[in-house]
Amino acid sequence: MGMNCPKPLIETRKALRKMETGQVLVVEGDHRLSKDEIPQAIEDTGDEVVSIEETGPKWVITIRKG
Repeated sequence: MGMNCPKPLIETRKALRKMETGQVLVVEGDHRLSKDEIPQAIEDTGDEVVSIEETGPKWVITIRKG
């Protein structure tokens, strides 16, 4: 929360590198561009975007490590 591009994507990638296959990462944020950028970047890595939920300015992206 409170971070602007590209910081949310960078932090998401760092977290995913530390995870085992099948583990789930939940990313919360409020920067609109990151909500679009993160899923696009993640699907290119072979990981899976499980869901994207949006409530007002806040969004939550759930990712499963591939």
